[in-house]
Amino acid sequence: MDKKTIVVCGATGNVGGAVVESLLKKKIWKVIALTRKPDAPKAIALQDKGAKLLKADLQNRSSMITAFEGAQLVFGITQPFSSDYKKTDPDAEIQQGHNIIDSCVTNNIEHIVFSTVFGSGDHKTGVPHLDSKLTIVDYLKTTTLPYTILKPASFMDNIGRKYFPVKTGYVKGFTDGDVKVPYISVADIGEFAAMAFEQKECFRNVEINLMADLVSGNDIAKTLSRIRNGETFKYKAMPRLLMKLFASEFYAMRVSFEKSGRPPYPPEYAEALQKCRDLRPDLINIEQFLISQGYKVKQL
Repeated sequence: MDKKTIVVCGATGNVGGAVVESLLKKKIWKVIALTRKPDAPKAIALQDKGAKLLKADLQNRSSMITAFEGAQLVFGITQPFSSDYKKTDPDAEIQQGHNIIDSCVTNNIEHIVFSTVFGSGDHKTGVPHLDSKLTIVDYLKTTTLPYTILKPASFMDNIGRKYFPVKTGYVKGFTDGDVKVPYISVADIGEFAAMAFEQKECFRNVEINLMADLVSGNDIAKTLSRIRNGETFKYKAMPRLLMKLFASEFYAMRVSFEKSGRPPYPPEYAEALQKCRDLRPDLINIEQFLISQGYKVKQL
């Protein structure tokens, strides 16, 4: 029997790349990785692992329609950020989502797995680049396209990046130190996507909050201290006033996280954690993630 073809949007991004790798490990599909730059190192790395590269632009509907020709399955994800992550364009993200969905409908795609954002139903967050994803989901539900919506929490993989640095003696984030934030690794997102495709009838028209751990900035600092044999770490939050003045959308995210990150926690947290552990008992927690990224021994 011929293998079915899965097209992965945003394949050179963190989530898209993880999805490609999880699909390739299964060895039961032909995997096409969409990218605007097929000659980029990340794209070449995916090709070397067995994916077929295809040039397409999420902002260009005709290129997406062409890219989906002959495929049966699609992984969809949208990108609201500028290349430097300093600005967002929710309207452009909504257009990306519409282009993906319309291209699926045009090509009679059997099933789409779409990555959006953690949350309860269609509850608006007040953060434009998060609410844009809910708008895309609303549009998807106006079609007859079979779907699975994966709703991941904050990415563990952001820890250590320039906006969430880990340095000698401290780790710096954008919420107060006691605020518990739900997290998941992009590797686990990739595994959930592969599961949804492999068992698509079980996951048909299902929405799943994805979460593997619930920790605060202070918890992350304590974990770093523990895995580094007692080395002292403290958590520092970005100055609230500076965020409000110069990063208003991220400030809105901070307010949202701090509202839900103290007791009593939203019931979605416990429900998502139990559901995800039931589906994948080997979920990666924060300590395992930090160790996997070399924080046990790396020079900071």
